[in-house]
Amino acid sequence: MDAQGETEDAARRRGPKAARAAKFGCVALLAAPFLLVAGGIGAYLIAQAIPEDYPEAEPETVARRITGTSAAVTGALRLGGPDTDGWGRQWTGSDPGVDVGPGSCYADGLENWLEKPVPGAFFLAHAWEVADVSEAEAKPALRRTAAYLRRHGWHITEFSHENTRRYLNAERNGDEVALTWTETHPGSGPLEGRTFSPCTYDPTPHGDLPAL
Repeated sequence: MDAQGETEDAARRRGPKAARAAKFGCVALLAAPFLLVAGGIGAYLIAQAIPEDYPEAEPETVARRITGTSAAVTGALRLGGPDTDGWGRQWTGSDPGVDVGPGSCYADGLENWLEKPVPGAFFLAHAWEVADVSEAEAKPALRRTAAYLRRHGWHITEFSHENTRRYLNAERNGDEVALTWTETHPGSGPLEGRTFSPCTYDPTPHGDLPAL
Protein backbone atom coordinates (compact mmCIF):
# COMPACT_ATOMS: atom_id res chain seq x y z
CA MET A 1 0.00 0.00 0.00
CA ASP A 2 1.36 3.40 -0.96
CA ALA A 3 1.67 6.32 1.47
CA GLN A 4 -1.57 7.92 0.34
CA GLY A 5 -3.47 4.68 0.90
CA GLU A 6 -2.06 4.33 4.41
CA THR A 7 -3.09 7.88 5.24
CA GLU A 8 -6.65 7.33 4.01
CA ASP A 9 -6.88 4.03 5.90
CA ALA A 10 -5.70 5.69 9.13
CA ALA A 11 -8.20 8.48 8.68
CA ARG A 12 -11.02 5.92 8.27
CA ARG A 13 -9.95 4.16 11.46
CA ARG A 14 -9.84 7.42 13.41
CA GLY A 15 -13.19 8.61 12.10
CA PRO A 16 -15.53 6.58 14.36
CA LYS A 17 -13.35 7.29 17.41
CA ALA A 18 -13.35 11.02 16.74
CA ALA A 19 -17.11 10.97 16.27
CA ARG A 20 -17.62 9.13 19.56
CA ALA A 21 -15.31 11.60 21.35
CA ALA A 22 -17.22 14.53 19.91
CA LYS A 23 -20.54 13.01 21.04
CA PHE A 24 -19.15 12.43 24.53
CA GLY A 25 -17.92 16.01 24.68
CA CYS A 26 -21.35 17.35 23.71
CA VAL A 27 -23.08 15.18 26.30
CA ALA A 28 -20.64 16.33 28.97
CA LEU A 29 -21.26 19.97 28.10
CA LEU A 30 -25.03 19.49 28.20
CA ALA A 31 -24.87 17.59 31.51
CA ALA A 32 -22.52 20.02 33.27
CA PRO A 33 -25.22 22.54 34.37
CA PHE A 34 -27.40 19.72 35.72
CA LEU A 35 -24.49 18.17 37.59
CA LEU A 36 -23.62 21.57 39.03
CA VAL A 37 -27.19 22.11 40.24
CA ALA A 38 -27.37 18.59 41.66
CA GLY A 39 -24.06 19.11 43.44
CA GLY A 40 -25.26 22.41 44.88
CA ILE A 41 -28.50 20.85 46.12
CA GLY A 42 -26.58 17.97 47.67
CA ALA A 43 -24.19 20.35 49.42
CA TYR A 44 -27.13 22.44 50.66
CA LEU A 45 -28.92 19.38 52.07
CA ILE A 46 -25.75 18.26 53.84
CA ALA A 47 -25.21 21.76 55.28
CA GLN A 48 -28.85 21.92 56.39
CA ALA A 49 -28.54 18.59 58.18
CA ILE A 50 -25.63 19.91 60.27
CA PRO A 51 -26.87 22.28 63.03
CA GLU A 52 -25.26 25.70 63.45
CA ASP A 53 -22.62 25.86 66.17
CA TYR A 54 -24.49 28.24 68.49
CA PRO A 55 -24.38 28.20 72.29
CA GLU A 56 -27.53 27.34 74.21
CA ALA A 57 -29.11 29.61 76.83
CA GLU A 58 -32.47 30.79 78.09
CA PRO A 59 -33.52 34.13 76.55
CA GLU A 60 -33.95 35.63 80.03
CA THR A 61 -30.36 34.75 80.91
CA VAL A 62 -29.06 36.35 77.72
CA ALA A 63 -31.20 39.46 78.28
CA ARG A 64 -29.87 39.95 81.80
CA ARG A 65 -26.30 39.52 80.58
CA ILE A 66 -26.42 42.10 77.79
CA THR A 67 -28.44 44.62 79.79
CA GLY A 68 -25.96 44.17 82.62
CA THR A 69 -23.20 45.00 80.14
CA SER A 70 -25.10 48.15 79.14
CA ALA A 71 -25.36 49.16 82.78
CA ALA A 72 -21.62 48.61 83.30
CA VAL A 73 -20.77 50.62 80.17
CA THR A 74 -22.96 53.56 81.15
CA GLY A 75 -21.31 53.50 84.57
CA ALA A 76 -17.87 53.63 82.95
CA LEU A 77 -18.92 56.52 80.71
CA ARG A 78 -19.84 58.64 83.78
CA LEU A 79 -22.13 60.86 81.75
CA GLY A 80 -25.00 60.82 84.20
CA GLY A 81 -26.70 58.35 81.91
CA PRO A 82 -29.32 55.76 82.68
CA ASP A 83 -29.35 53.00 85.25
CA THR A 84 -31.05 49.69 84.60
CA ASP A 85 -33.02 47.31 86.76
CA GLY A 86 -32.35 43.58 86.82
CA TRP A 87 -34.24 43.04 83.59
CA GLY A 88 -32.92 46.08 81.79
CA ARG A 89 -36.37 47.08 80.62
CA GLN A 90 -36.81 50.19 82.71
CA TRP A 91 -34.24 52.92 82.99
CA THR A 92 -34.41 55.72 85.52
CA GLY A 93 -34.30 59.17 83.95
CA SER A 94 -36.24 60.63 81.07
CA ASP A 95 -33.57 61.43 78.47
CA PRO A 96 -32.36 58.07 77.18
CA GLY A 97 -34.44 55.98 74.82
CA VAL A 98 -34.13 52.24 75.43
CA ASP A 99 -35.05 49.17 73.44
CA VAL A 100 -34.51 45.48 74.17
CA GLY A 101 -35.50 43.10 71.42
CA PRO A 102 -34.84 39.74 69.79
CA GLY A 103 -33.78 39.09 66.23
CA SER A 104 -33.63 36.07 63.94
CA CYS A 105 -30.42 34.23 63.09
CA TYR A 106 -29.53 33.13 59.58
CA ALA A 107 -27.11 30.38 58.66
CA ASP A 108 -23.83 31.06 56.94
CA GLY A 109 -22.77 29.58 53.62
CA LEU A 110 -25.10 27.73 51.25
CA GLU A 111 -28.06 27.77 53.62
CA ASN A 112 -28.09 31.55 53.48
CA TRP A 113 -29.30 31.41 49.87
CA LEU A 114 -32.91 30.97 50.98
CA GLU A 115 -32.63 33.45 53.88
CA LYS A 116 -34.54 31.14 56.21
CA PRO A 117 -34.18 31.76 59.95
CA VAL A 118 -32.49 28.99 61.91
CA PRO A 119 -35.24 27.26 63.95
CA GLY A 120 -34.96 27.84 67.69
CA ALA A 121 -32.12 30.39 67.35
CA PHE A 122 -32.17 34.06 68.31
CA PHE A 123 -29.96 36.99 69.23
CA LEU A 124 -30.77 39.90 71.51
CA ALA A 125 -29.94 43.57 71.05
CA HIS A 126 -30.12 46.28 73.70
CA ALA A 127 -30.16 49.88 72.48
CA TRP A 128 -29.94 53.06 74.52
CA GLU A 129 -29.01 56.70 74.08
CA VAL A 130 -27.75 59.60 76.16
CA ALA A 131 -28.75 62.93 74.62
CA ASP A 132 -26.82 66.21 74.42
CA VAL A 133 -23.29 65.00 75.15
CA SER A 134 -20.60 67.57 74.35
CA GLU A 135 -17.50 66.50 72.46
CA ALA A 136 -15.42 67.60 75.43
CA GLU A 137 -17.35 65.06 77.52
CA ALA A 138 -17.52 62.32 74.88
CA LYS A 139 -13.76 62.05 74.23
CA PRO A 140 -12.64 61.24 77.81
CA ALA A 141 -15.80 59.18 78.41
CA LEU A 142 -14.99 56.89 75.49
CA ARG A 143 -11.35 56.61 76.62
CA ARG A 144 -12.46 55.64 80.14
CA THR A 145 -14.86 53.06 78.75
CA ALA A 146 -12.23 51.56 76.43
CA ALA A 147 -9.89 51.17 79.42
CA TYR A 148 -12.70 49.63 81.49
CA LEU A 149 -13.56 47.14 78.76
CA ARG A 150 -9.91 46.10 78.31
CA ARG A 151 -9.54 45.51 82.05
CA HIS A 152 -12.55 43.22 81.95
CA GLY A 153 -11.39 41.05 79.10
CA TRP A 154 -13.02 42.78 76.15
CA HIS A 155 -11.19 43.04 72.82
CA ILE A 156 -11.39 46.53 71.31
CA THR A 157 -12.25 46.07 67.62
CA GLU A 158 -12.56 49.77 66.75
CA PHE A 159 -11.71 53.04 68.47
CA SER A 160 -11.78 55.79 65.89
CA HIS A 161 -12.82 59.33 64.96
CA GLU A 162 -14.28 60.13 61.56
CA ASN A 163 -15.56 63.61 60.73
CA THR A 164 -18.46 64.22 63.13
CA ARG A 165 -18.50 60.73 64.67
CA ARG A 166 -16.54 58.84 67.31
CA TYR A 167 -16.69 55.06 67.54
CA LEU A 168 -15.86 52.48 70.19
CA ASN A 169 -16.62 48.82 69.47
CA ALA A 170 -15.61 45.78 71.52
CA GLU A 171 -16.18 42.02 71.59
CA ARG A 172 -15.98 39.34 74.28
CA ASN A 173 -17.10 35.71 74.00
CA GLY A 174 -19.44 36.59 71.15
CA ASP A 175 -21.10 39.55 72.90
CA GLU A 176 -20.55 42.94 71.30
CA VAL A 177 -20.61 46.55 72.49
CA ALA A 178 -20.97 49.43 70.04
CA LEU A 179 -20.79 53.10 71.09
CA THR A 180 -21.22 56.00 68.68
CA TRP A 181 -21.11 59.70 69.46
CA THR A 182 -22.46 61.94 66.67
CA GLU A 183 -22.12 65.71 66.47
CA THR A 184 -25.62 66.86 65.51
CA HIS A 185 -25.18 70.41 66.84
CA PRO A 186 -21.97 72.45 67.06
CA GLY A 187 -19.82 70.63 69.62
CA SER A 188 -22.52 68.28 70.94
CA GLY A 189 -24.81 65.40 70.08
CA PRO A 190 -26.18 62.04 71.28
CA LEU A 191 -24.10 59.09 72.40
CA GLU A 192 -25.77 55.88 71.30
CA GLY A 193 -25.03 52.52 72.86
CA ARG A 194 -25.76 49.02 71.65
CA THR A 195 -25.04 45.63 73.20
CA PHE A 196 -25.58 42.44 71.24
CA SER A 197 -25.54 38.76 72.08
CA PRO A 198 -24.31 36.14 69.64
CA CYS A 199 -26.80 33.82 67.98
CA THR A 200 -28.04 31.40 70.64
CA TYR A 201 -30.31 28.37 70.74
CA ASP A 202 -33.33 28.57 73.01
CA PRO A 203 -33.37 25.20 74.85
CA THR A 204 -37.17 25.41 75.16
CA PRO A 205 -38.27 27.01 71.86
CA HIS A 206 -41.94 27.77 71.28
CA GLY A 207 -41.83 28.35 67.55
CA ASP A 208 -41.48 32.12 67.78
CA LEU A 209 -38.84 34.54 68.95
CA PRO A 210 -38.71 34.86 72.73
CA ALA A 211 -41.08 37.42 74.19
CA LEU A 212 -39.24 39.92 76.39
